[in-house]
Amino acid sequence: MDGDRDQNAIPCDGCIECCKSEQVILRPEAGDDLSTFDFEYIESALYPGRKVPALKRDPQTGNCVYLMADGCAIHGRAPAICRRFHCARTFKALGRLSRAQRDRLWARGDVLEEAIVERGRDRHRLAKALGLDNVLDTDMQVAAFEALAAAPRRR
Repeated sequence: MDGDRDQNAIPCDGCIECCKSEQVILRPEAGDDLSTFDFEYIESALYPGRKVPALKRDPQTGNCVYLMADGCAIHGRAPAICRRFHCARTFKALGRLSRAQRDRLWARGDVLEEAIVERGRDRHRLAKALGLDNVLDTDMQVAAFEALAAAPRRR
């Protein structure tokens, strides 16, 4: 990372698109204590053939159960994926893939969310304008996208 600056220096400006994602996956190996979250086991393209713990969704809205009118109710103890995720990284990582790989990811229908990618385009532009493009490390996300683009979709 760039000294004390990291992806959190790129403001979300109140955006909550990632809180609406179906895949807020909990990772005990990254420090998430499952006993402190309201979660359920889901199937995820990111973990083929496994059920993984993920934050529950509000049955009315489909949003994360911790998303309140004034933002995230657990921001101070957010899961690892919430602390690591930034839509600008997603957009930047997609730019490192071939057109064919991106097309396969979109065609799968279970990896990319249009609203998050579009917001990522906007936030990536802002990151560049702020001189923060270099804090968006994309190697892990590119590797995950490449693996998903090469894998058949499980039904």
